[in-house]
Amino acid sequence: MEIQMDALTGMPQQRGYLDLVDDCLGKHPQESFCMLTTDIEHFSYFNKWYGRSDGDRLLSDIASFLKRLANEEEMIIGYMGADRFSAFFKINPNLTERIRQGIISILQKVKDNEVFRPIFGGFVCRPEMRVKSIDLFDYTINAIQQAVGNLKSSIFWFDEDMARQLMEEMELMPKVTYGMENGQFTFFLQPKCQLRDGRIVGAEVLMRWISSTGEVISPDRFIPALEKNGYIIQLDKYIWEKTCQVLRRWLDQGRRVLPVSVNISRVDIREMDVVAVFDRLLKEYRIPVNYLEVEITESAYVENEAIIKEAERGLRELGLKILIDDFGSGYSSLNMLKDIQADILKLDMQFLNMDENNFDKGRNIVSSVIAMANQIDLPVIAEGVENLEQSEMLSALGCSFAQGYYFYRPMSINQYEILLEDENNVAMPNIVNRKSGSAYLRDLAQYFAVVAEVNPFTGEYHFIHHDASFKFATNLRPDTISEYIDSCVQKGNVHPDDVPGYVRRTGLEFIRERLLSRSLRILYDVRFKKNGVYKWYTFECQQPKNFSMEEPWVLFTWKLAHTDASDKIDAVTLMHRTFRAVLKVNMRTGAFDIMHKHPDAPSELYRYSKNIMDFFQKAINEYVHPEDRVKYTWFVKPERIVRYFQENEAPLRLKIRCRHHDRWICTVAEIYRSIEYSTIKPVVLVTLLDCRTDSYFQEH
Repeated sequence: MEIQMDALTGMPQQRGYLDLVDDCLGKHPQESFCMLTTDIEHFSYFNKWYGRSDGDRLLSDIASFLKRLANEEEMIIGYMGADRFSAFFKINPNLTERIRQGIISILQKVKDNEVFRPIFGGFVCRPEMRVKSIDLFDYTINAIQQAVGNLKSSIFWFDEDMARQLMEEMELMPKVTYGMENGQFTFFLQPKCQLRDGRIVGAEVLMRWISSTGEVISPDRFIPALEKNGYIIQLDKYIWEKTCQVLRRWLDQGRRVLPVSVNISRVDIREMDVVAVFDRLLKEYRIPVNYLEVEITESAYVENEAIIKEAERGLRELGLKILIDDFGSGYSSLNMLKDIQADILKLDMQFLNMDENNFDKGRNIVSSVIAMANQIDLPVIAEGVENLEQSEMLSALGCSFAQGYYFYRPMSINQYEILLEDENNVAMPNIVNRKSGSAYLRDLAQYFAVVAEVNPFTGEYHFIHHDASFKFATNLRPDTISEYIDSCVQKGNVHPDDVPGYVRRTGLEFIRERLLSRSLRILYDVRFKKNGVYKWYTFECQQPKNFSMEEPWVLFTWKLAHTDASDKIDAVTLMHRTFRAVLKVNMRTGAFDIMHKHPDAPSELYRYSKNIMDFFQKAINEYVHPEDRVKYTWFVKPERIVRYFQENEAPLRLKIRCRHHDRWICTVAEIYRSIEYSTIKPVVLVTLLDCRTDSYFQEH
């Protein structure tokens, strides 16, 4: 038998080594043997860091040690290429340990030895197995692959069960190929729903294998094996294409289409150009990017961070949304959020597996993850929701979306189509994240307390920046900006006198009217409670330059008022102590703000008046003395007021009697030109002042 020897190590090369092992097995069919293979973790970096000559010297040292040992013991050794060595010998625990310890001690002399560790894979061959040397070597390599990343330097044994599993996996490959060629692979769809009403906002594509007998084969039975040997990439590409074909059919048929997400495995990203694949699919099938999303498991970021981020950037450039799947299943979840550019977080279903012993702790963890995601405006979908209790808990903790058996099990494409035909089952897709770049955020943080993008047609909103010290809403994120504003008001975080004007200016109907009539800019000074004290803030709503009806986002900002805020507070305090009521009125539109009203003023007069004429008319009918109603009606006539202030700056003044509980009191009504007054925007101040004497009425 001619054996080729390796020039560097002086050991038999792989083919020769395996021939020697087969010869030994043939001569000793009743003996039990052991094969032990070693691999140096991260050895490719060793050559890059220290040079090829140092790398060759390390391999020669290991080879010299094994050759010395082979001279002492009955053992076949071989150099298997790269940084792999293998030994074959009759079962001998002492010899196994000598090999392990000897190679470990050689590597411990190397710089950075904690990085370059030996990994050992072993297999025990018994007489009844009837295997070849190449099988034994494959088993040891398989054991090494399962051991990569394990901090122990012990031997990882490939046992008979693992060998049987490997054979089943090898037999699986041709079946998968046959299944793809004969249309046995398809996908089911599992809806993603709003927690508050169970309406569907999208779905996840889940691969299914339906055999020739009609059996639905669970992915758990074939996906792990396909991922291990890399064959999964063929099947994933097949499912992605099928998904795009279905989306195209729905669009052509005029069906209702909601976003669907497909899964990308870490093997896909490592072994192929996923960006190029999705670019081709989107173009070939003419799929709008808002209908297709991609899910990447959190563990992929942990294992291949640089590669994943590069793929992530490319997918985002195509316009695809990225979901982090199984969030919380890895060990770097909290830290990774600051670096990744995902659009949606899918909370791992294991978080919901709680019992009476760990419920409080589990609930606190879920609450923290949701609150953290909400703080950076990252929508959360909770996976694996199976009952009403879980649904209610998630909703109370601020989670808006869920997926699981409580809502819908995975279903066929046809069943999903029927489900979407009923519009009562469907909500508009609203799982959105619109985070801006970190540099932009740093600039905003120095100037604004809060910045949000708002869609005035749907109420959707996204915090671009939220100062941690500026808390004027609940920890649970309301679904619309209107609910958010209401939450601020109900919590008492907005000064009572500023509530009507603030609510009106942040109202979506008010903003839409402004949008449709002219370029939008709304300013309003409002007091928010901060650390128990009301402070002046300036609220502003602006229409960005890139505003369009396709992307109708406006900007809401809140910032601390200027340095003259203390003067303003003094002025307002004086105003409150002087007047019964102060209104700011646009006499052209009828819009008005209640800048101040006395606590005992009739609330129904203010609450139900939609414009100033409603207010005046209600006051005339119910609160002004009958003898004063005619002159008060003349006094508050908008056309007269506008005409008067076109030529005059002096205020208008009138004394009337107003009903207060069961008596009439003398009241002075005055109208002033506001500093905002212009021909286009005739804004005036209307004040009501209680008189100290009724002499006016005694004289008249």
